[in-house]
Amino acid sequence: MSALLSCIMAAMFLFPPVQETENPWTEKVSAAVEKAERLGSVAALAEALDAAWRGDAWQTGLELAQRVREKHAGEEALGGLAARAFWRAGHIHAAERMAARIARDTRDRVALGVLIATHLARGESDAAERYASRLEPLSQTAVDLSRVIAARVEQNRLDGIAALLRKTQRLANAENGYPEIYIAEELDGLAEFFDVVGTEPLNQIARHGEAAMPALPVINLPGCMMTINGHGPYRILVDTGGSITLSIDEAVAEEIGLKSIVDASIRGVSGKSTSGQAVVDELKIGGIVCKRVMTRIFEVRKAVAYSCDGILGTGLFADGRMTLDFERGRLVVAPSSERAAAGNAVDLRIVSDAKLIAPVTVQGEVAAALLDSGADVVAVSPSRLKRIYPDRAVHTARPVGALGVGDESTPQISLGPGVDLELAGRTYKNVSGLGLDVLDTTLGPVVGVQTDILVGMAIFRDMKSCTVDFPRCKMWIDWLEQE
Repeated sequence: MSALLSCIMAAMFLFPPVQETENPWTEKVSAAVEKAERLGSVAALAEALDAAWRGDAWQTGLELAQRVREKHAGEEALGGLAARAFWRAGHIHAAERMAARIARDTRDRVALGVLIATHLARGESDAAERYASRLEPLSQTAVDLSRVIAARVEQNRLDGIAALLRKTQRLANAENGYPEIYIAEELDGLAEFFDVVGTEPLNQIARHGEAAMPALPVINLPGCMMTINGHGPYRILVDTGGSITLSIDEAVAEEIGLKSIVDASIRGVSGKSTSGQAVVDELKIGGIVCKRVMTRIFEVRKAVAYSCDGILGTGLFADGRMTLDFERGRLVVAPSSERAAAGNAVDLRIVSDAKLIAPVTVQGEVAAALLDSGADVVAVSPSRLKRIYPDRAVHTARPVGALGVGDESTPQISLGPGVDLELAGRTYKNVSGLGLDVLDTTLGPVVGVQTDILVGMAIFRDMKSCTVDFPRCKMWIDWLEQE
């Protein structure tokens, strides 16, 4: 079980690297909170919220944000800070309600950053771009500029991106704490990449269509056949938790003559590794055709037990509507539409590099879930398990087998009581109990939203279909009849 679990998690987490530099703000949080409690002033509370953010003490930040909501909701100086803390803690609706109170003509940099993030997550890229245009001339930090870059990339506006990336790298300083402790390395190589690829939009859907999507051997996850620049066919994993890129094995790149533009680091469940960065001119998946596809090159086959040759991050279809039709075994890509798809609507948010985040209910409490077809498990963050069962034993975390991206470390799992889970109108009783440490240590910090539940193929297999309309940030789940 351990080797298989590690293998399927390899597809779950293909992130830019998280910097292992010690965060200098970690030890400053408690003193800032104590000062806020002693003085009770708005200024001291703002300092505490900022310290909790920089120290990535998101649970402390949540408590402070709740205090703002209860006692200082009208304080303009605290609105952006509190909304940011709610967002980082995975309290998405609370963050959005707090952000809705921010003055639309604000010049507060934190508030503008929150407005960009919340609008992007709801597919409101025009609004995000307006706030990014206001934030750019005010920007003083790498975090400010990273928000601007996110808004521009979402609209595939690549002019000037390389210069913004270089400026962001120059400003990034680990002494500023989270998230700057890893921003510089996260952006490593990207400016050089965009210098070469130019300003023509990437990840273009040239032809809508569909393709057969059977289960892959060994790992039993959804897969398709693809051709790359006319070469192939090759087998790919269809991964909603993947990214906005195609990842292919080094041997495949060599076979088809695809050269890396620049090397960069990526992080998987087993640590850090090096990845080439390239652009595929034409990707065909059945009747689906994409042009100028952002591509990573690394040891994919090893990472997924040699079950496939590549991983398709479904964020690549950001300009269209994607349906994973499990009942018919088909991947369908169609134009975005106002028309509702089959099934129950899901209150979707799309964050970071096209991660699909949805609210679920766990033991009667709302939590944020990552919907990930590249995993075969349902898992809970250890921090959430401890909060749900403070007086019950959660077995000591232990390392999982060594398959996966990276070669520095192994993920750890812990075992506790099962949980009741509700998603899109369907309830699961006593599911999982598997604690997965990377939900706390890797996923949350990188995407900027604490995500306590991983929903993998163990639940996707109960669906007739799952449809995501990326531009409109809409999702529908059509369930199979329960036996």
